[in-house]
Amino acid sequence: MKKLPLCAGLCLAATCFFTSNSQAQLFKKLKDKVSDKIENKVDKVLDGDLGTKSQKDNNASAENKVTANIGLSGPYLFVQGKDTIYFDNFSADQTGAMASHWKSNGSGSIETTTQFPGKWLFLNEFTSYKLKSDTPLPDNFTIEFDIVTLSRDKARDLNSLSFGFAHDNGISSYIGDAYNEGAICQTEIHYWNKEIINSSSDNKKYNTIKFPLKGYAIGKMHVAITVKGLHMQVYLDKHKVLDTDMFASTPETKYFYISTSTRLDNGAKIGVGNFKIAGL
Repeated sequence: MKKLPLCAGLCLAATCFFTSNSQAQLFKKLKDKVSDKIENKVDKVLDGDLGTKSQKDNNASAENKVTANIGLSGPYLFVQGKDTIYFDNFSADQTGAMASHWKSNGSGSIETTTQFPGKWLFLNEFTSYKLKSDTPLPDNFTIEFDIVTLSRDKARDLNSLSFGFAHDNGISSYIGDAYNEGAICQTEIHYWNKEIINSSSDNKKYNTIKFPLKGYAIGKMHVAITVKGLHMQVYLDKHKVLDTDMFASTPETKYFYISTSTRLDNGAKIGVGNFKIAGL
């Protein structure tokens, strides 16, 4: 084996040392950069930055998927009427009594609840309700009101709630559908089957729409209705569930009604309130 001169050997050794040392320093710098990035990311997560953003993205994605599957397609186009015909939040009514401006074939009770501020008309099962005023609704109008629901843990215990329009303002009998007791049309919120059912005896319309009613075991739902001549739109919490002709002729005498199901199970309760009727 050929031996290198002493000087050349020392130079080679020094070169190897410096090269090794440089590589070690470069590796250390890269390691430090990676560590800094990891620490920064951990700090952001602990501070709620990345964690919050990720959670918001997930929530937004989930909400978009749910929204896409609720009701009919289309934006929220409800426009409240400007000519107020009737407004009632039951603030002037005595707790425990029946609402002073409403009548029924049974009874109801004004109550308060810790879950939802204000006063509410809680409805009895197998009962229908109408306004006492015998003045028919105009040809073009809007109706808004809120529904509050209270059950132990299952929305299906609420069974169903219906609302619609009738030819007359009589309330001697229960209005169970759109085909009896002078009813014209009906929208049924069927908590049991998680469906919205629309029907009309005027033009024989009937349709069903899936709706995530399981989430309303304890909840508040806003109802918005628009009637223009023959046409009727219904939105539930800004989701459109009806947009078609529901009346056979115009002008046609119309009175608004609400009906509960024939039963409420396991102590479930349904209340309504914040009514507003306005002409268009």
